Amino acid sequence: MTDWMPMGEEQSAVQVASILEELGNSPQDVLDVGCGNGRLLVPLAQAGHRVLGIDVDKQAVESASKVCKDASVAVQLKTGCLFSLLPLADKVDAIVCCGHTFMLLHAIDDALEALCLFKRSLRKGGVVIFDDIPGELWCEVAEGNWANGVSEDGTMQMVWAADDAVFTIREGDSVDEDSWELKETDTQLRLWTMGSLRLLANVATLSAPEIPVTGAILVMRA
Repeated sequence: MTDWMPMGEEQSAVQVASILEELGNSPQDVLDVGCGNGRLLVPLAQAGHRVLGIDVDKQAVESASKVCKDASVAVQLKTGCLFSLLPLADKVDAIVCCGHTFMLLHAIDDALEALCLFKRSLRKGGVVIFDDIPGELWCEVAEGNWANGVSEDGTMQMVWAADDAVFTIREGDSVDEDSWELKETDTQLRLWTMGSLRLLANVATLSAPEIPVTGAILVMRA
């Protein structure tokens, strides 16, 4: 698992199949937010969809360009933050925000602004497709698999906020067994609950999240 491949190959294949089924057989205009190195860009383009990928990571976009070229698919790519690139001048039929990208928007205000920008970038009847974060990850929390602590080999540390569903994973030299509060230097993520996503969708005037495939995707409709 890496920043550009945030899930196993089998789970990724299920997610790709679920997204393609949701989009249907007719070619759609699709925006991939946080496209990474093209995990979704290639199968979407191969299915005949017109795809624009954006990512704040310049290296990811460069890698995606090479991956798409090697796969002989044509996509558009832009480097930049979604808050500066959206809303799109030319609206799209679907926005895909997967690979746990939405978890990086740990601040509620930022997440709400993102959803509002998504809504403004969609044609009427368009969809926003996310990871099924609650269905995939909350069950593991309920089973006690995610808790403050350091791995047995000392290479990984998980730290939760004291009063919110926000956490960080420290790895390697960042592990600090004397520190159990989030630092400014930590990459913070939010483990979104279904309730919080419903509330965000309501404020952003999107439909309540639907779960076509548990653990794979959830969908909000414009």
